[in-house]
Amino acid sequence: MLLALLYHKIGNGKYANSLEKLEEHFAFIASHYPTVHPGEKLASTSVCLTFDDAFFDFYHLIFPLLQKYHLKALLAVPTAYIPENTPLSPEERLDKVATFPDKAPPIPSPAFCTWEELKKLAASPLIQIASHSLHHRPLNSSHVDAEKELLDSKKVLESKLHCPITSFVYPFGIFDKKVHSLARQHYSHIFRIGNASNFSWNQNLIYRINADQLPAANFPFRPQHQLKHTPRYFLNRLRSK
Repeated sequence: MLLALLYHKIGNGKYANSLEKLEEHFAFIASHYPTVHPGEKLASTSVCLTFDDAFFDFYHLIFPLLQKYHLKALLAVPTAYIPENTPLSPEERLDKVATFPDKAPPIPSPAFCTWEELKKLAASPLIQIASHSLHHRPLNSSHVDAEKELLDSKKVLESKLHCPITSFVYPFGIFDKKVHSLARQHYSHIFRIGNASNFSWNQNLIYRINADQLPAANFPFRPQHQLKHTPRYFLNRLRSK
């Protein structure tokens, strides 16, 4: 079985975890389950840690924890938000992360990893980079050029980071059949929100379980969680056909 877990950033609020809670969670995973990158061989239960948006705190706070516990992770990058560099201090950038988004956030923004930081992450055997589109917009919108968002983000990442980009993470988990058909032309593994477990990498979609605001360090590995996420897998399969 494959559990793909979804995280965003460090802090308070709906899309965050405290650093202390995340470390407890990582320590639990490290002592019980192998972590994998997309396409790697699965054990009886394997875990794919996925982080959306490439906020600066991933590089500054989360990556050191992944190194400490020897855990692998997938980082989904919205390329238009990534700055070449920034004169701000780490403390100032973490404050930008904590308050993002404001009414009109700058793009690119110092709240996100720089390209140099992403290069260092991509060079680590623990980190694999995925596309999260160019502008992090719903790809089924009539105002969005879905093919450009899908393909140009891949081209930018491969050009900047000098590594193959084979995974895509849908912004907001939103797509339609046309968008998904386009995505499958360019990516081997495509992730969405769905709060469901998976049984292999060889799936039309990889469903992710929300792990922001962790209720406990061993979430979602208790039997009661498994009972909830496995039926949702079959339901999501029916909906995606």
